[in-house]
Amino acid sequence: MNKETEIQKINKCISDLVYDKVAIRKAYNYYHCKRDPEQFRHIEENYGIGTPTSVTFTPLIKKHIDVLVGEYLELDPTLQVTCKDEKTLNNIMRDKQLKINESVFELFKNKLMNTFVNALMSDGKETVADPFFADEIEKLKKDISNSFISEYEIAAQNLMAYFKQSRNLDVKNKMRELFTDLLICGLAYYRLYHTDSTVRFEILNPLDTFIERNPNHYYLNKSRRAVIRK
Repeated sequence: MNKETEIQKINKCISDLVYDKVAIRKAYNYYHCKRDPEQFRHIEENYGIGTPTSVTFTPLIKKHIDVLVGEYLELDPTLQVTCKDEKTLNNIMRDKQLKINESVFELFKNKLMNTFVNALMSDGKETVADPFFADEIEKLKKDISNSFISEYEIAAQNLMAYFKQSRNLDVKNKMRELFTDLLICGLAYYRLYHTDSTVRFEILNPLDTFIERNPNHYYLNKSRRAVIRK
């Protein structure tokens, strides 16, 4: 396969995905106070009858969106990590189970030592079994299961705290762009990749991002192909 054939195939794949996002473009024009001259041309032109009308654009959307984004960012939202890797999830569940087993073992050991001491000091009297011991074990398991934090989660949260304070990523302004896009057109795209020295967080324009979704996966990073126009 020669170079020209490869270029033709790439151009065909691009042309199959790229299209004019009319609705999204109108939404951004409204936000940036740009009026479509064709939309109200029938009002402005009088066609020789009556007096022509001049239509002006009153910015109503932009200030409301900017206020909502500003108020949300002032709350200093916590960045969270969602893990979907099966191997990591299995390791987390294994660490949790080991923690539960260790705590239950310590509880049994302490209970057994107390039982021996009570038996030695009871002067031959029959030792009464604790009827609430089984409930105590179940409560211990439930508490550990609810409060357990794995080393993977701690490391991930430390990384997110570092990224949030990193000047290279500039997360707060990137979040402002994402939320603004989401409020304007209901879509927000970004690309996260790493280089030899740092991590790059790039915000993509919804007008220039075209993705062919993979029906077998929910997330866009599992898509078959995508075009980013610059």
